[in-house]
Amino acid sequence: MKKLFILLTGLLVLSCSSDDSKENNNPTPTTFTINAVASSTAVTVDQEFTVTITSDENMTGILYSYDNFVTEAGLFTGFGTSRTLKFNLDKVGSNTIYFKATKEGNVYSSVKSVPITVNRGNAVKVTGMQVISFSGINTTWDPEFPTSNPNHLADVYFGFNKSTLNSPFEDAYSFRKWYTSSVKQNQGDLTWSFITENLYIQPEKAIRMGLADEDNPPLGQDLMVGPPDYRDFNFSAYTTTKPNTITLSYPEINLEFIVTVEWPN
Repeated sequence: MKKLFILLTGLLVLSCSSDDSKENNNPTPTTFTINAVASSTAVTVDQEFTVTITSDENMTGILYSYDNFVTEAGLFTGFGTSRTLKFNLDKVGSNTIYFKATKEGNVYSSVKSVPITVNRGNAVKVTGMQVISFSGINTTWDPEFPTSNPNHLADVYFGFNKSTLNSPFEDAYSFRKWYTSSVKQNQGDLTWSFITENLYIQPEKAIRMGLADEDNPPLGQDLMVGPPDYRDFNFSAYTTTKPNTITLSYPEINLEFIVTVEWPN
């Protein structure tokens, strides 16, 4: 019997923040103001920075958004008149974080926007992936099909997680979803290009990769012979030679894959 599970213990599913998230739905009129000041408005990929929210009135909640409150997240507790939040971003170029607060009576403040420019710095851009082998490659992963039918092969895809702040309201970091690939039906060519995805990461930061056979989504089968159902790697050993293709091997699970990257000038 095939063992099915929610794919890769969250590696290939959307991670949720610990703070309260909801769609924008604020019927109460705006009657007070806040200020929002960033510690720096120009940072590099993954660099931590802060934004301090202040008000002349006690704040009972602070909300933030990256899309001008089409979606939002926040925390509702007693903040007093000042609270410093932490962020780190990896979208190179112009970014804007939007803020608003609440006070007693469920009254919302006006929105304050903070522009942040993210520079590439020393970040590596991850542009592609090729899986050379995995445990059970070319064997049956869908036994309902005979071996004469290519549908018996694994429907392969992978996910990348990287460590980011859990929430602007916390100091802790954890691995969170960064990129999930398309599925290569019946193994396909096991080659993916995602040069347009703008996946930038500092070379010393770990990428956590999981590999799975899609089977009745969101269920699937682990191709990493877990636990653990992932492997971590980074590019710190290649900062001098700066190769555009990096081959990583894990013989204990017959896993080998090639990552293609672009280095900064």
